[in-house]
Amino acid sequence: MPTIGVVGLGLIGASFALAVKKARPEITIVGFDRDASTALKANDRGIVSAAGTDLDVIDMADVIVVAVPILAMQDVFKSLGPHVKGKVVTDVASTKGKVMEWAAGAGIDLVGGHPMCGRESSGIDAATADLYAGAPWILTRRDETVIGLVEAAGAHPLVMDAATHDRLVAGVSHAALLLSVGYVLALSGRADWPEASKVAASGFRDMSRLAAGDPAMSAGITRTNRDNLLEQLDAISHSLARLRRHLEADDPRLVELFEEARSVRERWSTDVASSRPTPRPSPRRGEGDSP
Repeated sequence: MPTIGVVGLGLIGASFALAVKKARPEITIVGFDRDASTALKANDRGIVSAAGTDLDVIDMADVIVVAVPILAMQDVFKSLGPHVKGKVVTDVASTKGKVMEWAAGAGIDLVGGHPMCGRESSGIDAATADLYAGAPWILTRRDETVIGLVEAAGAHPLVMDAATHDRLVAGVSHAALLLSVGYVLALSGRADWPEASKVAASGFRDMSRLAAGDPAMSAGITRTNRDNLLEQLDAISHSLARLRRHLEADDPRLVELFEEARSVRERWSTDVASSRPTPRPSPRRGEGDSP
């Protein structure tokens, strides 16, 4: 069984360690975090077998999972160079093109990865072993070791190249983030926001959820997937303008757009329910295949 080294013990990295540990308790997991209090929590809570603030702690690992914020990755890859020779290295960043470039520049043959899940809360205190259950986990190429770990975490792997990944997630994930942020800023900028906030309920909660995420993570996403995001925002602006024209004209055909959108959403929901595998229960100690 390989030893896993997790670089970055925030929500994503610590949740990965917990998920793999739950499924494969025989695997040794070590961790690094530049924040001493985070490394201490990871040790005290048994999230990893050993954690520290020196990258030497991951020298014993066979597989390295880089789980630091996107905008820190370029420097982290440079620092990792001496520690990862001959090892499998993957990451969990929300964008792939720039991240793959940075890794290659540091001499790292990265198996790019992106689990399609998250939480509003960040940091090790928000970590949970169930974060990845049933989620798609995109990889830039097939690597059986990484695929085994993804499946152990409860996710299901999908393989696509970095450019395709960045184009697709700009629409289904990153543009939704910007819409959420724009919606919150527009409402909170109104003079009557103090009164409106008191009657805000499920609609506001659902639309504002992504705006509650980590601002540093959001900044990393937008800076490293800018061109795709601009294209997607233009398409959304066109749809909003179409809705506005129908609304302004009191056009009864507006309901047709509502029906079209609902149909798309229902088909997607049905397809997801039928195509995504049900997460497998974690095996008991000694059971299951090697990753």
